[in-house]
Amino acid sequence: MRRNLIVLNLLLLALCALAAWRFLDYRRERLAEQTRFLHRREAGLPPPVVLVSPAPEPAVSSAYVEVAQKLLLSPDRNPDVIIDVVAPKPMPPLPRAYGAINFGEGPRVLLAEKAGARQHSYSIGGKIGEFKVLAITQLGVVFDWEGQQVAARYQEMRDMTPAPASESARTSPIAQAVPSKEKAAAAESGSKAVPTLGSASESRGRLGAGVGSYRACTKDDDSPDGTVEDGFRKVSVSTPMGISCHWEKVQ
Repeated sequence: MRRNLIVLNLLLLALCALAAWRFLDYRRERLAEQTRFLHRREAGLPPPVVLVSPAPEPAVSSAYVEVAQKLLLSPDRNPDVIIDVVAPKPMPPLPRAYGAINFGEGPRVLLAEKAGARQHSYSIGGKIGEFKVLAITQLGVVFDWEGQQVAARYQEMRDMTPAPASESARTSPIAQAVPSKEKAAAAESGSKAVPTLGSASESRGRLGAGVGSYRACTKDDDSPDGTVEDGFRKVSVSTPMGISCHWEKVQ
């Protein structure tokens, strides 16, 4: 029994010695492999080859002539370019002017958008139709239309349409005093008969003060609209303050 134990111990001792030797051998191999890895020199990789494409040739318009001529579904590619010229917008007729006033708060002008339309007074900055009043002077009005300055004289904007005579004017004694010869001459010439005062004594004092081609009406002036006297014709207009009249030089 004792002998068996000794043999067993010897075997165990031999196994331990063998395991230690295998461990030391494995450790030595690992150290050698690490040493070789750390001292190994790798050769550098060659640089990559970059292929550069050639620069494209500049586009030439003549190369697309065939496309423009044969692309039927796109008529705008036609080589014959047609330029549409937009006609400028025509300026509308100027407003009709019936006088200017100034009560100390700045000038105002009596205007109507067209002949026979309702009259209103406008100050600087007022708009009538497509026009805007920029300035009011003694000779005329400066308008703004589509960014353009349009200077118009009162003579150009004067309403030459004769106002219809009222029933009271047709039955007034002065209208009835018009000589029949003048009415007959006017009828023969094909023009509308214009009542004219018979003599200077009958019409004396009806022309008020004024300058140039304008005269004011006197307070006792009851002559009908359109009456001609001393080369002046009477014109009556409707204003916000009532009927206003003045005498204009007959052209």
